[in-house]
Amino acid sequence: MFNTPFPRLRIRGRSVLPIIQGGMGVGISGHRLVGTVAKLGAVGTLASVDLRRLYPDIMQRLRKCKDKNSHSAANIEALDREVRAARDIAGPGGFIAVNVMRALSNYAELVVQACKSGANAIVSGAGLPLDLPDLTEPFPDVALIPILSEERGVRGVLKRWARKGRVPDAIIIEHPRYA
Repeated sequence: MFNTPFPRLRIRGRSVLPIIQGGMGVGISGHRLVGTVAKLGAVGTLASVDLRRLYPDIMQRLRKCKDKNSHSAANIEALDREVRAARDIAGPGGFIAVNVMRALSNYAELVVQACKSGANAIVSGAGLPLDLPDLTEPFPDVALIPILSEERGVRGVLKRWARKGRVPDAIIIEHPRYA
């Protein structure tokens, strides 16, 4: 635990430094960065996009495969590996989030796998994650953090999620033009 002049952030009953490392895609926020940030007491965020490219063995298997389902399954496998590797670095007390874009065709599978693999939070943008409480219902300790860009989206998420007995644990507001 680091001493800081900033008040600690409480997310789903856990206390973390008020620092959230963003989920940068294309392998930038992979398990080493995420695990280290989480180990130091802040929120490490893993980007879920195209993680298969980080694993030569997975890429070798896919070399001659043009089947979209095989590529999707490979990304699910790579996500599991990345979350578990980040957890190995962070330890059980580290706070690991996974950024899953709503616009991805295998969004639901990625969300569920991230939860199964041990993520503490799901961060979701690139569309309204209206179904996120349903997807994560078997994982009540996983924090849900939508990324939204306008008041209308915030209202829609709050209204829909409230019907399901859930509110976001936090909301990330991003400018639609500069995100």
